[in-house]
Amino acid sequence: MAIIIGSARIDERGKASGGKAGDQKQISGTYDTKGEVSMQPFYVHKYGWNILRPKSVEHANKMAERMKAACNNKNVGYDQGNRFGILSAGIDTQVPTECDCSSLVRQAVKEAAKVDPGNFTTADAKDKLTATGLFMEPIAFVSLSKTPVYNGDVLVTKTKAHIVTVVSGNPRTVAGKGEEYNMNTIGIGSRGKAVKVWQVILGYTGTEIDGIFGKGTLADTKVLQKKLGLKEDGVVGKNTWKAGLESI
Repeated sequence: MAIIIGSARIDERGKASGGKAGDQKQISGTYDTKGEVSMQPFYVHKYGWNILRPKSVEHANKMAERMKAACNNKNVGYDQGNRFGILSAGIDTQVPTECDCSSLVRQAVKEAAKVDPGNFTTADAKDKLTATGLFMEPIAFVSLSKTPVYNGDVLVTKTKAHIVTVVSGNPRTVAGKGEEYNMNTIGIGSRGKAVKVWQVILGYTGTEIDGIFGKGTLADTKVLQKKLGLKEDGVVGKNTWKAGLESI
């Protein structure tokens, strides 16, 4: 499955500021990959990524949708000098406006979660977004196998450079009333993607997410089960999956 990210990238002249309002490079209103604000396949930035994952699945899905909408709106262009234009115009603006990579993420969060995280740049985005309480603790990206990214994840470089949002990745879903959680039962000795997902729920980050259900994961599972009022057996079955997924 291809992982697609969206962001405000550069103006129509390849410069950071001074261009014409709106997106002068856009070629598609449904899946734009050429515009000033556009989508592209996931890549590993030379400065690395920190993953900021929304706690709410609803917020995550809405943030992905809002970023995709910005990428496909010809009225949203790039200009660091007028980066706050998007904050008053909004992502669905019918009037040409501007943003930069960080102000666009700010607006996507604002429209998705109804919370304005305030001004930030890529230098302090990790701290400012985490401080809102809307995001889990940052995860240092290692690889797509060890630290998979999900729809709505915000990826910010480890030093000042760039910030993007995952618009199409691994889906995050929560079952509604009466629905089943169709996840494999896992426990001590289990390995694989299901274990990695469970380790993310446990709050593991970076190399801690190894996909191996060992003694540490067993102990932490029992702690979470106790916290959630479940049987403390260390087995992650339907009830534990349900409670765990709904706790994030």
